[in-house]
Amino acid sequence: MSAVFLPGHEVVGNFHTHTVYSDGSGTHDEVAAAAVRAGLDVLAYTDHNVWSPHHSGWYTCPTTGRRLLRLMGEEVNDTALPRSINHYLCLGAGQGLSACAPQPQSLIDACTHLGGAGFIAHPIERRVPLLPDGAAYPWLDWSVAGYTGIEVWNYGSEYKGRLSNLPRALLAMVLPGLELRGPFPETLALWDRLTAGGQRVVGIGNSDAHANVLHIGPFRRRVFTYEDLFCTVSTYLLLDGPPSADAGRASRQVVRALQAGHAYVAFGRPGGARGFRFLAIGQYARAGMGDDIRMEEGLILRVHVPRAAHIRLLRDGQTIAHARGYRLHHPAPGPGVYRVEVYRAEGLQRLRPRRKPPTWILSNPIYVRA
Repeated sequence: MSAVFLPGHEVVGNFHTHTVYSDGSGTHDEVAAAAVRAGLDVLAYTDHNVWSPHHSGWYTCPTTGRRLLRLMGEEVNDTALPRSINHYLCLGAGQGLSACAPQPQSLIDACTHLGGAGFIAHPIERRVPLLPDGAAYPWLDWSVAGYTGIEVWNYGSEYKGRLSNLPRALLAMVLPGLELRGPFPETLALWDRLTAGGQRVVGIGNSDAHANVLHIGPFRRRVFTYEDLFCTVSTYLLLDGPPSADAGRASRQVVRALQAGHAYVAFGRPGGARGFRFLAIGQYARAGMGDDIRMEEGLILRVHVPRAAHIRLLRDGQTIAHARGYRLHHPAPGPGVYRVEVYRAEGLQRLRPRRKPPTWILSNPIYVRA
């Protein structure tokens, strides 16, 4: 069994962000300032095949004094391929790994060997009908093993994949959260297949922020600001204690939480889902997200959400219970991989009537073993 973790200190992070060092439009400090304004506690820079040690550590906002922990990561892919595929987020490795890009398994192994957490970025992407090349960059090499997890919800992927026509695209540029419905069902099905097959796979969610600049004649406009993007999809981490004042130690706390899956994903302004909990409680043991627990008679799965919502409990990808309100308690019917989905309209989403509310929260699994 893994070391059982119970709820600790909660921080909100975004672990997929681009700057002027690759295809983003903001400097490192501009991006950090936007993250502070949005309410993030942790930010990872993940420029394409670029790693720089000079912009990590604690950042203090000069106007408010609020602090942000910055990690230097990297989004690695093989640029020699005719198509941009197999993107991997390396976090906490402590050095650049783009030299490993031609061999995805070697890249994964190197990140793990260096103590980092590695995630398959946007594993499934839909082709964009409005763009001639489709602009889809999925992960195709599923022979690999040993990765920490996958990006189960990527705002950029979902936004692109829903651009069925120009009016919808223009509306989404002005109101970036309005069209959001939730992660692709194909991605969640992939996650469930991997975990039901015996793998431990941590799920994270990110904005994939670029703050692209649109040029139309003499006019120049940022399509999405970093601050707006940081108010879409985030990853909430449950640390083993308050972040250390020492940036190196605090970064290791964050990486450990990512590696263990002590995390959940949520949509909305950072902090809006704070307080969500998913636990397995038995007579002899208890477990939180990312943990193992042995099946025993009377084992109860407990979910708490900070605001009333529609809660679904899944076992190996199949819904076994649901409730409306603030909590769901359900006896575990047997061994399996259990996770939670929560549905509720947040922010601008409330302006758009829907038959089914959009996804709000995705838990990481609890692994109930025989």
